[in-house]
Amino acid sequence: MTKRRAQSSASTGYRTLEPISPSLAASAFFETYVAKRQPVVIQGLLDDEGFSCTKWADSNLEYLSKKAGHVTVMVEPIHPSANQFGTDVERIPMPFTDFLASLQKPDGPHHYLTTQYASDEAREEDDSERSGGESITTLPPPTNALTDDFPTVPRLLENLSLQQVNLWLGKSKEGSSSGLHHDFHDNLYVLLSGSKRFVLYPPSEHKHLYPHGALDNFHSNGLISYKDAPVRSDGLPVRVAARARVKAIERKLEELATANGNGKGKGKDKERKKWMAMHDEALDELAKVTLDAADEDDFGLGEGEEDDFDALMAGLDGESREPGNGGSSKRAIDDEDDDEDEDEDDGPVLGHDDEDDDDDFSPSGEPSSFSRIPTHTLHTHLGLPTTAQAPASSSSSAYPDLKKTCKPYVVHLKAGEMLYLPASWWHEVTSTSPSEGSADVHMAFNYWFYPPTGKTFEEPYEDTLVWEYLKATGGKIVAEESTFESGGQKKRQGDDLREDEKKKIKR
Repeated sequence: MTKRRAQSSASTGYRTLEPISPSLAASAFFETYVAKRQPVVIQGLLDDEGFSCTKWADSNLEYLSKKAGHVTVMVEPIHPSANQFGTDVERIPMPFTDFLASLQKPDGPHHYLTTQYASDEAREEDDSERSGGESITTLPPPTNALTDDFPTVPRLLENLSLQQVNLWLGKSKEGSSSGLHHDFHDNLYVLLSGSKRFVLYPPSEHKHLYPHGALDNFHSNGLISYKDAPVRSDGLPVRVAARARVKAIERKLEELATANGNGKGKGKDKERKKWMAMHDEALDELAKVTLDAADEDDFGLGEGEEDDFDALMAGLDGESREPGNGGSSKRAIDDEDDDEDEDEDDGPVLGHDDEDDDDDFSPSGEPSSFSRIPTHTLHTHLGLPTTAQAPASSSSSAYPDLKKTCKPYVVHLKAGEMLYLPASWWHEVTSTSPSEGSADVHMAFNYWFYPPTGKTFEEPYEDTLVWEYLKATGGKIVAEESTFESGGQKKRQGDDLREDEKKKIKR
Protein backbone atom coordinates (compact mmCIF):
# COMPACT_ATOMS: atom_id res chain seq x y z
CA MET A 1 0.00 0.00 0.00
CA THR A 2 2.83 2.37 0.83
CA LYS A 3 4.41 1.92 -2.58
CA ARG A 4 1.13 2.52 -4.41
CA ARG A 5 0.48 5.68 -2.43
CA ALA A 6 3.98 6.97 -3.08
CA GLN A 7 3.60 6.44 -6.83
CA SER A 8 0.28 8.25 -6.80
CA SER A 9 1.86 11.18 -4.98
CA ALA A 10 4.79 11.37 -7.36
CA SER A 11 2.58 11.43 -10.45
CA THR A 12 0.28 14.19 -9.24
CA GLY A 13 0.47 17.68 -7.79
CA TYR A 14 -0.39 16.58 -4.28
CA ARG A 15 0.74 14.44 -1.35
CA THR A 16 -0.95 11.59 0.53
CA LEU A 17 -1.19 10.59 4.19
CA GLU A 18 -0.16 7.21 5.56
CA PRO A 19 -2.94 5.64 7.66
CA ILE A 20 -2.58 4.45 11.25
CA SER A 21 -4.49 2.10 13.55
CA PRO A 22 -7.22 3.45 15.87
CA SER A 23 -5.75 1.40 18.73
CA LEU A 24 -2.82 3.80 19.20
CA ALA A 25 -2.47 4.98 22.80
CA ALA A 26 -3.91 8.45 23.44
CA SER A 27 -0.58 9.75 24.74
CA ALA A 28 1.26 8.48 21.65
CA PHE A 29 -1.39 9.97 19.37
CA PHE A 30 -1.00 13.34 21.08
CA GLU A 31 2.79 13.34 20.88
CA THR A 32 2.95 12.15 17.26
CA TYR A 33 0.10 14.07 15.66
CA VAL A 34 -1.76 16.51 17.93
CA ALA A 35 1.27 18.29 19.41
CA LYS A 36 2.95 18.41 15.98
CA ARG A 37 -0.26 19.71 14.35
CA GLN A 38 -0.12 16.93 11.76
CA PRO A 39 -3.26 15.47 10.15
CA VAL A 40 -3.57 11.71 9.87
CA VAL A 41 -5.93 9.10 8.45
CA ILE A 42 -7.10 6.46 10.93
CA GLN A 43 -8.05 3.10 9.40
CA GLY A 44 -10.99 2.14 11.56
CA LEU A 45 -13.58 3.72 13.83
CA LEU A 46 -13.47 4.58 17.52
CA ASP A 47 -12.69 1.64 19.78
CA ASP A 48 -14.51 3.19 22.75
CA GLU A 49 -16.98 0.97 24.55
CA GLY A 50 -20.49 1.98 23.57
CA PHE A 51 -19.59 3.50 20.20
CA SER A 52 -22.39 2.31 17.92
CA CYS A 53 -22.90 5.06 15.36
CA THR A 54 -22.59 2.62 12.45
CA LYS A 55 -26.25 1.68 12.89
CA TRP A 56 -27.23 5.22 11.93
CA ALA A 57 -26.61 4.34 8.28
CA ASP A 58 -29.17 1.51 8.07
CA SER A 59 -31.10 0.87 4.87
CA ASN A 60 -33.86 3.44 5.29
CA LEU A 61 -32.32 5.60 8.02
CA GLU A 62 -35.01 4.13 10.26
CA TYR A 63 -32.94 4.15 13.43
CA LEU A 64 -32.19 7.87 13.16
CA SER A 65 -35.83 8.62 12.45
CA LYS A 66 -37.08 6.66 15.45
CA LYS A 67 -34.40 7.90 17.83
CA ALA A 68 -34.11 11.56 16.83
CA GLY A 69 -36.82 12.25 14.25
CA HIS A 70 -38.74 14.50 16.66
CA VAL A 71 -36.05 17.22 16.86
CA THR A 72 -35.99 20.17 14.49
CA VAL A 73 -32.86 20.86 12.46
CA MET A 74 -31.64 23.49 10.03
CA VAL A 75 -30.64 22.16 6.61
CA GLU A 76 -28.77 23.89 3.82
CA PRO A 77 -29.83 23.95 0.17
CA ILE A 78 -27.08 23.64 -2.42
CA HIS A 79 -26.08 26.86 -4.19
CA PRO A 80 -27.99 26.81 -7.50
CA SER A 81 -25.18 28.19 -9.67
CA ALA A 82 -21.98 27.19 -7.84
CA ASN A 83 -23.31 23.67 -7.15
CA GLN A 84 -21.70 23.59 -3.72
CA PHE A 85 -22.49 24.10 -0.05
CA GLY A 86 -20.87 26.49 2.42
CA THR A 87 -22.28 29.61 0.76
CA ASP A 88 -24.65 32.36 1.86
CA VAL A 89 -27.74 30.37 0.87
CA GLU A 90 -30.30 30.65 3.68
CA ARG A 91 -30.84 27.51 5.71
CA ILE A 92 -34.26 25.92 6.16
CA PRO A 93 -35.84 24.54 9.37
CA MET A 94 -37.57 21.17 9.25
CA PRO A 95 -38.25 18.16 11.47
CA PHE A 96 -35.33 15.75 11.31
CA THR A 97 -37.65 12.94 10.27
CA ASP A 98 -38.83 14.98 7.26
CA PHE A 99 -35.24 15.66 6.25
CA LEU A 100 -34.44 11.94 6.47
CA ALA A 101 -37.48 11.16 4.32
CA SER A 102 -36.35 13.70 1.72
CA LEU A 103 -33.06 11.84 1.34
CA GLN A 104 -34.98 8.74 0.24
CA LYS A 105 -36.23 10.55 -2.85
CA PRO A 106 -34.18 9.69 -5.95
CA ASP A 107 -34.25 13.13 -7.52
CA GLY A 108 -32.07 15.93 -6.22
CA PRO A 109 -30.63 18.28 -5.44
CA HIS A 110 -30.88 17.27 -1.80
CA HIS A 111 -30.39 19.49 1.22
CA TYR A 112 -27.45 19.03 3.58
CA LEU A 113 -27.39 18.75 7.37
CA THR A 114 -24.54 20.79 8.86
CA THR A 115 -23.69 22.45 12.17
CA GLN A 116 -26.66 23.50 14.31
CA TYR A 117 -26.69 26.65 16.49
CA ALA A 118 -28.57 28.07 19.45
CA SER A 119 -29.52 31.04 17.27
CA ASP A 120 -31.42 28.87 14.82
CA GLU A 121 -35.12 29.66 14.91
CA ALA A 122 -35.78 25.95 14.77
CA ARG A 123 -33.94 25.38 18.01
CA GLU A 124 -35.73 28.23 19.73
CA GLU A 125 -39.09 26.73 18.74
CA ASP A 126 -38.14 23.16 19.61
CA ASP A 127 -38.47 23.65 23.36
CA SER A 128 -39.99 20.35 24.41
CA GLU A 129 -36.59 19.13 25.57
CA ARG A 130 -35.20 22.36 26.92
CA SER A 131 -35.72 24.64 29.89
CA GLY A 132 -34.11 27.65 31.44
CA GLY A 133 -33.21 29.82 28.44
CA GLU A 134 -31.10 29.11 25.40
CA SER A 135 -29.67 25.62 25.15
CA ILE A 136 -25.99 24.99 24.82
CA THR A 137 -24.42 23.99 21.53
CA THR A 138 -22.02 21.26 22.66
CA LEU A 139 -24.58 18.60 21.68
CA PRO A 140 -26.79 20.28 19.08
CA PRO A 141 -29.70 18.45 17.45
CA PRO A 142 -29.88 15.74 16.35
CA THR A 143 -26.84 14.59 18.36
CA ASN A 144 -28.54 15.55 21.63
CA ALA A 145 -30.99 12.69 21.02
CA LEU A 146 -28.27 10.20 20.05
CA THR A 147 -25.85 10.42 22.95
CA ASP A 148 -26.34 6.79 23.92
CA ASP A 149 -24.46 5.84 20.76
CA PHE A 150 -21.14 7.65 21.20
CA PRO A 151 -18.70 8.69 23.95
CA THR A 152 -18.86 12.33 24.97
CA VAL A 153 -15.07 12.51 24.58
CA PRO A 154 -13.34 9.67 22.68
CA ARG A 155 -10.40 7.84 24.23
CA LEU A 156 -8.07 8.86 21.42
CA LEU A 157 -8.36 12.57 22.34
CA GLU A 158 -9.28 12.18 25.99
CA ASN A 159 -6.99 14.96 27.21
CA LEU A 160 -8.52 17.70 25.03
CA SER A 161 -11.53 19.88 25.87
CA LEU A 162 -14.65 19.29 23.80
CA GLN A 163 -16.15 22.19 21.89
CA GLN A 164 -18.94 20.51 19.91
CA VAL A 165 -20.15 17.34 18.18
CA ASN A 166 -22.04 17.28 14.89
CA LEU A 167 -23.76 15.03 12.38
CA TRP A 168 -23.15 15.71 8.68
CA LEU A 169 -25.69 14.14 6.34
CA GLY A 170 -26.47 14.56 2.66
CA LYS A 171 -26.92 12.83 -0.66
CA SER A 172 -25.00 13.31 -3.90
CA LYS A 173 -24.13 10.62 -6.42
CA GLU A 174 -21.98 13.02 -8.43
CA GLY A 175 -20.23 14.66 -5.49
CA SER A 176 -20.90 17.97 -3.72
CA SER A 177 -18.27 20.36 -2.38
CA SER A 178 -17.93 22.27 0.87
CA GLY A 179 -15.73 24.97 -0.62
CA LEU A 180 -12.18 25.64 0.59
CA HIS A 181 -12.10 26.84 4.21
CA HIS A 182 -10.59 26.16 7.62
CA ASP A 183 -11.98 25.48 11.09
CA PHE A 184 -11.07 27.00 14.47
CA HIS A 185 -11.00 23.72 16.39
CA ASP A 186 -9.26 20.37 16.14
CA ASN A 187 -11.46 17.94 14.22
CA LEU A 188 -11.88 14.18 14.59
CA TYR A 189 -13.94 13.26 11.54
CA VAL A 190 -15.69 9.87 11.58
CA LEU A 191 -17.04 8.71 8.21
CA LEU A 192 -20.03 6.38 8.53
CA SER A 193 -21.32 6.18 4.95
CA GLY A 194 -20.20 7.27 1.49
CA SER A 195 -16.83 8.72 0.63
CA LYS A 196 -15.08 12.05 1.14
CA ARG A 197 -12.20 13.54 -0.80
CA PHE A 198 -10.28 16.09 1.27
CA VAL A 199 -7.88 18.64 -0.20
CA LEU A 200 -5.67 19.79 2.70
CA TYR A 201 -3.36 22.80 2.96
CA PRO A 202 -1.44 23.70 6.15
CA PRO A 203 -2.50 26.88 8.01
CA SER A 204 0.66 28.70 6.89
CA GLU A 205 -0.72 28.78 3.33
CA HIS A 206 -3.29 31.40 4.37
CA LYS A 207 -1.18 34.02 2.64
CA HIS A 208 -1.79 32.31 -0.70
CA LEU A 209 -5.38 31.13 -0.27
CA TYR A 210 -7.31 34.42 -0.33
CA PRO A 211 -9.45 34.22 2.85
CA HIS A 212 -12.48 36.51 3.01
CA GLY A 213 -11.49 37.73 6.47
CA ALA A 214 -8.77 40.18 7.53
CA LEU A 215 -6.03 38.41 9.48
CA ASP A 216 -5.75 39.33 13.16
CA ASN A 217 -3.13 36.81 14.29
CA PHE A 218 -1.42 33.66 13.10
CA HIS A 219 -0.75 31.80 16.34
CA SER A 220 2.28 29.60 16.91
CA ASN A 221 0.13 26.46 17.01
CA GLY A 222 -1.26 27.30 13.58
CA LEU A 223 -4.60 28.73 14.65
CA ILE A 224 -5.73 31.60 12.43
CA SER A 225 -7.58 34.50 14.05
CA TYR A 226 -9.51 37.22 12.21
CA LYS A 227 -10.12 40.83 13.16
CA ASP A 228 -13.90 40.44 13.17
CA ALA A 229 -13.72 37.78 15.91
CA PRO A 230 -10.28 37.50 17.54
CA VAL A 231 -9.47 34.27 19.35
CA ARG A 232 -6.55 33.09 21.45
CA SER A 233 -4.30 30.26 20.36
CA ASP A 234 -6.40 27.80 22.40
CA GLY A 235 -9.52 28.80 20.47
CA LEU A 236 -11.14 30.76 23.30
CA PRO A 237 -12.63 34.09 22.18
CA VAL A 238 -10.49 36.83 23.73
CA ARG A 239 -13.25 38.22 25.89
CA VAL A 240 -14.46 34.81 27.06
CA ALA A 241 -10.92 34.03 28.21
CA ALA A 242 -10.59 37.39 29.98
CA ARG A 243 -13.84 36.83 31.83
CA ALA A 244 -12.83 33.28 32.77
CA ARG A 245 -9.54 34.59 34.18
CA VAL A 246 -11.38 37.05 36.43
CA LYS A 247 -13.65 34.29 37.67
CA ALA A 248 -10.72 31.92 38.23
CA ILE A 249 -8.90 34.48 40.37
CA GLU A 250 -12.04 35.30 42.33
CA ARG A 251 -12.46 31.60 43.00
CA LYS A 252 -8.87 31.43 44.25
CA LEU A 253 -9.41 34.42 46.54
CA GLU A 254 -12.53 32.80 47.97
CA GLU A 255 -10.55 29.63 48.65
CA LEU A 256 -7.84 31.65 50.40
CA ALA A 257 -10.41 33.44 52.53
CA THR A 258 -11.98 30.15 53.57
CA ALA A 259 -8.64 28.49 54.31
CA ASN A 260 -7.09 31.45 56.13
CA GLY A 261 -10.02 32.64 58.22
CA ASN A 262 -9.50 36.37 58.55
CA GLY A 263 -6.27 36.14 56.59
CA LYS A 264 -3.98 37.30 59.41
CA GLY A 265 -0.25 36.64 59.26
CA LYS A 266 2.45 37.98 56.96
CA GLY A 267 2.56 34.88 54.77
CA LYS A 268 -1.19 34.84 54.31
CA ASP A 269 -1.31 38.56 53.60
CA LYS A 270 1.45 38.25 51.00
CA GLU A 271 -0.34 35.44 49.19
CA ARG A 272 -3.63 37.30 49.19
CA LYS A 273 -2.02 40.53 47.98
CA LYS A 274 -0.43 38.62 45.10
CA TRP A 275 -3.82 37.33 43.97
CA MET A 276 -5.45 40.72 44.53
CA ALA A 277 -2.88 42.27 42.22
CA MET A 278 -3.59 39.58 39.64
CA HIS A 279 -7.30 40.31 40.05
CA ASP A 280 -6.72 44.00 39.34
CA GLU A 281 -4.75 43.14 36.20
CA ALA A 282 -7.41 40.69 35.04
CA LEU A 283 -10.17 43.27 35.55
CA ASP A 284 -8.18 45.84 33.58
CA GLU A 285 -7.79 43.36 30.73
CA LEU A 286 -11.48 42.44 30.74
CA ALA A 287 -12.47 46.12 30.69
CA LYS A 288 -10.03 46.74 27.84
CA VAL A 289 -11.30 43.95 25.62
CA THR A 290 -14.87 45.01 26.38
CA LEU A 291 -14.15 48.55 25.20
CA ASP A 292 -12.19 47.30 22.19
CA ALA A 293 -15.15 45.17 21.16
CA ALA A 294 -17.55 48.09 21.57
CA ASP A 295 -15.32 50.26 19.39
CA GLU A 296 -15.36 47.66 16.61
CA ASP A 297 -19.13 47.13 16.50
CA ASP A 298 -22.33 47.74 18.37
CA PHE A 299 -22.39 44.45 20.19
CA GLY A 300 -19.12 44.12 22.04
CA LEU A 301 -19.07 40.62 23.53
CA GLY A 302 -21.56 39.18 21.07
CA GLU A 303 -24.21 36.90 22.29
CA GLY A 304 -22.22 34.24 20.48
CA GLU A 305 -19.21 34.64 22.74
CA GLU A 306 -21.38 34.26 25.83
CA ASP A 307 -22.95 31.15 24.34
CA ASP A 308 -19.52 29.79 23.48
CA PHE A 309 -18.49 30.18 27.13
CA ASP A 310 -21.51 28.21 28.31
CA ALA A 311 -21.07 25.57 25.61
CA LEU A 312 -17.49 25.14 26.76
CA MET A 313 -18.69 24.70 30.32
CA ALA A 314 -21.03 21.91 29.30
CA GLY A 315 -18.40 20.26 27.14
CA LEU A 316 -15.97 20.18 30.04
CA ASP A 317 -18.68 18.86 32.33
CA GLY A 318 -18.79 15.73 30.20
CA GLU A 319 -22.22 14.16 30.62
CA SER A 320 -24.73 16.64 32.01
CA ARG A 321 -27.81 14.69 30.99
CA GLU A 322 -31.45 14.66 31.93
CA PRO A 323 -33.92 11.79 31.47
CA GLY A 324 -36.46 11.72 28.70
CA ASN A 325 -34.51 13.56 26.03
CA GLY A 326 -32.06 11.03 24.70
CA GLY A 327 -29.27 12.38 26.86
CA SER A 328 -29.49 16.05 25.93
CA SER A 329 -27.08 18.30 27.81
CA LYS A 330 -28.31 21.54 29.30
CA ARG A 331 -26.56 24.44 30.96
CA ALA A 332 -27.42 25.44 34.47
CA ILE A 333 -28.85 28.92 34.69
CA ASP A 334 -29.14 31.04 37.80
CA ASP A 335 -32.58 32.48 38.49
CA GLU A 336 -31.37 36.04 38.21
CA ASP A 337 -29.96 35.36 34.74
CA ASP A 338 -33.22 34.09 33.22
CA ASP A 339 -34.45 37.50 32.14
CA GLU A 340 -31.05 38.53 30.87
CA ASP A 341 -30.72 35.51 28.58
CA GLU A 342 -33.91 36.09 26.61
CA ASP A 343 -32.19 38.05 23.86
CA GLU A 344 -31.66 36.25 20.59
CA ASP A 345 -28.49 34.16 20.69
CA ASP A 346 -26.12 34.08 17.74
CA GLY A 347 -24.62 30.72 18.70
CA PRO A 348 -20.93 29.97 19.04
CA VAL A 349 -18.70 32.86 18.04
CA LEU A 350 -16.94 30.42 15.75
CA GLY A 351 -19.71 28.71 13.97
CA HIS A 352 -21.00 27.64 10.58
CA ASP A 353 -19.91 25.98 7.40
CA ASP A 354 -20.05 22.63 5.75
CA GLU A 355 -17.56 20.47 7.55
CA ASP A 356 -16.68 23.67 9.42
CA ASP A 357 -17.31 25.66 12.55
CA ASP A 358 -17.04 29.26 11.38
CA ASP A 359 -19.91 31.74 11.72
CA ASP A 360 -17.93 34.98 11.58
CA PHE A 361 -18.63 36.94 8.46
CA SER A 362 -16.39 39.31 6.56
CA PRO A 363 -17.56 42.55 4.96
CA SER A 364 -18.18 40.52 1.77
CA GLY A 365 -20.89 38.60 3.60
CA GLU A 366 -19.00 35.32 3.41
CA PRO A 367 -17.45 33.58 6.42
CA SER A 368 -14.00 34.96 7.22
CA SER A 369 -12.43 31.50 7.17
CA PHE A 370 -13.58 30.67 3.65
CA SER A 371 -11.32 31.10 0.64
CA ARG A 372 -12.27 33.32 -2.27
CA ILE A 373 -10.89 30.71 -4.67
CA PRO A 374 -13.78 28.98 -6.48
CA THR A 375 -13.94 25.22 -6.07
CA HIS A 376 -13.79 24.67 -9.82
CA THR A 377 -10.59 26.73 -9.99
CA LEU A 378 -9.01 24.75 -7.15
CA HIS A 379 -9.90 21.38 -8.68
CA THR A 380 -8.64 22.43 -12.10
CA HIS A 381 -5.37 23.65 -10.60
CA LEU A 382 -4.82 20.24 -8.97
CA GLY A 383 -6.10 18.18 -11.88
CA LEU A 384 -8.93 16.71 -9.82
CA PRO A 385 -12.35 15.68 -11.14
CA THR A 386 -14.99 18.24 -10.27
CA THR A 387 -18.73 18.79 -10.34
CA ALA A 388 -18.39 22.44 -9.31
CA GLN A 389 -19.48 25.03 -11.83
CA ALA A 390 -16.88 27.30 -13.39
CA PRO A 391 -17.40 30.86 -12.12
CA ALA A 392 -18.66 33.29 -14.72
CA SER A 393 -17.01 36.36 -13.24
CA SER A 394 -13.45 35.18 -12.59
CA SER A 395 -10.74 32.84 -13.83
CA SER A 396 -7.66 31.14 -12.41
CA SER A 397 -5.60 34.19 -13.37
CA ALA A 398 -7.48 36.13 -10.69
CA TYR A 399 -5.74 33.99 -8.03
CA PRO A 400 -2.06 33.98 -9.01
CA ASP A 401 -0.89 33.09 -5.48
CA LEU A 402 -2.57 29.69 -5.78
CA LYS A 403 0.45 28.60 -7.81
CA LYS A 404 2.72 29.57 -4.90
CA THR A 405 1.15 27.12 -2.47
CA CYS A 406 2.88 23.94 -1.34
CA LYS A 407 1.63 20.61 -2.61
CA PRO A 408 -1.53 19.84 -0.66
CA TYR A 409 -2.51 16.49 0.77
CA VAL A 410 -5.39 14.79 -1.00
CA VAL A 411 -7.15 12.22 1.16
CA HIS A 412 -9.74 9.74 -0.11
CA LEU A 413 -11.63 8.81 3.05
CA LYS A 414 -13.87 5.73 3.01
CA ALA A 415 -16.71 4.68 5.28
CA GLY A 416 -15.23 3.08 8.37
CA GLU A 417 -12.24 5.47 8.48
CA MET A 418 -11.47 8.65 10.40
CA LEU A 419 -9.44 11.79 9.78
CA TYR A 420 -7.77 13.88 12.47
CA LEU A 421 -7.41 17.46 11.26
CA PRO A 422 -5.77 20.12 13.46
CA ALA A 423 -7.39 23.54 13.74
CA SER A 424 -6.95 25.95 10.82
CA TRP A 425 -5.83 23.34 8.30
CA TRP A 426 -7.47 24.47 5.08
CA HIS A 427 -9.71 21.85 3.51
CA GLU A 428 -12.10 21.43 0.64
CA VAL A 429 -14.34 18.38 0.97
CA THR A 430 -16.15 16.64 -1.88
CA SER A 431 -18.81 14.27 -0.52
CA THR A 432 -20.21 11.38 -2.54
CA SER A 433 -22.96 8.92 -1.70
CA PRO A 434 -22.25 5.20 -2.12
CA SER A 435 -23.43 3.54 -5.32
CA GLU A 436 -24.58 0.52 -3.34
CA GLY A 437 -24.92 -0.58 0.27
CA SER A 438 -27.16 0.02 3.25
CA ALA A 439 -27.84 3.75 2.84
CA ASP A 440 -27.27 5.79 -0.31
CA VAL A 441 -26.24 8.88 1.66
CA HIS A 442 -22.94 10.31 2.80
CA MET A 443 -22.87 10.55 6.57
CA ALA A 444 -20.21 11.64 9.03
CA PHE A 445 -19.98 12.34 12.72
CA ASN A 446 -17.34 14.65 14.12
CA TYR A 447 -15.87 16.01 17.34
CA TRP A 448 -14.41 19.49 17.64
CA PHE A 449 -11.88 20.21 20.39
CA TYR A 450 -10.23 23.40 21.59
CA PRO A 451 -6.76 23.38 19.99
CA PRO A 452 -3.94 22.64 22.44
CA THR A 453 -1.15 25.11 23.10
CA GLY A 454 1.00 22.95 25.37
CA LYS A 455 3.40 20.24 24.29
CA THR A 456 2.63 17.57 26.88
CA PHE A 457 -0.21 15.09 27.06
CA GLU A 458 -0.77 15.87 30.74
CA GLU A 459 -1.06 19.64 30.19
CA PRO A 460 -2.28 20.32 26.65
CA TYR A 461 -3.23 23.93 27.47
CA GLU A 462 -0.62 26.45 28.64
CA ASP A 463 -3.00 28.83 30.42
CA THR A 464 -3.47 26.45 33.33
CA LEU A 465 -5.22 29.03 35.53
CA VAL A 466 -8.07 29.49 33.06
CA TRP A 467 -8.35 25.88 31.92
CA GLU A 468 -8.19 24.38 35.40
CA TYR A 469 -10.98 26.74 36.40
CA LEU A 470 -13.06 25.80 33.35
CA LYS A 471 -12.62 22.10 34.02
CA ALA A 472 -13.28 22.45 37.75
CA THR A 473 -16.53 24.35 37.27
CA GLY A 474 -17.84 22.13 34.49
CA GLY A 475 -21.37 23.00 33.35
CA LYS A 476 -22.26 24.79 36.55
CA ILE A 477 -21.01 28.27 35.67
CA VAL A 478 -23.09 30.70 33.67
CA ALA A 479 -22.02 34.13 32.46
CA GLU A 480 -23.11 36.81 34.91
CA GLU A 481 -23.18 39.56 32.36
CA SER A 482 -26.29 40.40 30.40
CA THR A 483 -26.29 40.81 26.66
CA PHE A 484 -26.20 44.50 25.80
CA GLU A 485 -28.11 45.82 22.85
CA SER A 486 -25.92 48.76 21.90
CA GLY A 487 -22.32 49.82 21.80
CA GLY A 488 -23.13 52.62 24.24
CA GLN A 489 -24.33 50.15 26.83
CA LYS A 490 -21.27 48.00 26.26
CA LYS A 491 -19.03 51.02 26.68
CA ARG A 492 -20.75 51.77 29.98
CA GLN A 493 -20.05 48.23 31.05
CA GLY A 494 -16.40 48.66 30.16
CA ASP A 495 -16.21 51.81 32.27
CA ASP A 496 -18.01 50.32 35.28
CA LEU A 497 -16.94 46.71 35.09
CA ARG A 498 -13.73 47.04 37.05
CA GLU A 499 -15.40 48.70 40.05
CA ASP A 500 -18.41 46.35 39.93
CA GLU A 501 -16.19 43.29 40.04
CA LYS A 502 -13.93 44.69 42.74
CA LYS A 503 -16.95 45.06 45.04
CA LYS A 504 -17.41 41.29 44.91
CA ILE A 505 -14.01 40.70 46.53
CA LYS A 506 -13.60 41.56 50.17
CA ARG A 507 -10.44 43.58 50.46
